[in-house]
Amino acid sequence: MRKALFALLWTGSLAFSQPADVPKGERCPVCGMDVNMDPKQTSQIKLKDGRYVFFAEIYHAMEYYHKNRARVQELWVKDAQSGKWIDGTKAFYVETQTHMGQGFLAFQSRMSAVSRAKGRKVYTFRDISPGLLQKHAH
Repeated sequence: MRKALFALLWTGSLAFSQPADVPKGERCPVCGMDVNMDPKQTSQIKLKDGRYVFFAEIYHAMEYYHKNRARVQELWVKDAQSGKWIDGTKAFYVETQTHMGQGFLAFQSRMSAVSRAKGRKVYTFRDISPGLLQKHAH
């Protein structure tokens, strides 16, 4: 009985852990640009109060995350290969040039990230510290 109850609660909690649809015309709170300009870069954070914040770049979502960590519940980024939403805390990242300068592409699998990196470093979420972001400040 306990196992069944745990399984029900666990699967039910996954159902609520979903990214939101990105509104048309939504502006990034970091740069003010349309968050839909480059769909591979569009990212979002769900706050603990249930609100979503949308970003034009993964880099901007990471900056916001580090400045507001206590308020963040979820981080969602787009897989560079499939275009599907993935958990940003479990993604693998490769540095790339974006419309704003140096940024990141996200990948669901390490193998895909390594293939894209072509010998460059592949980052995990934990690797993307405020110090690394400052090094590549826009």
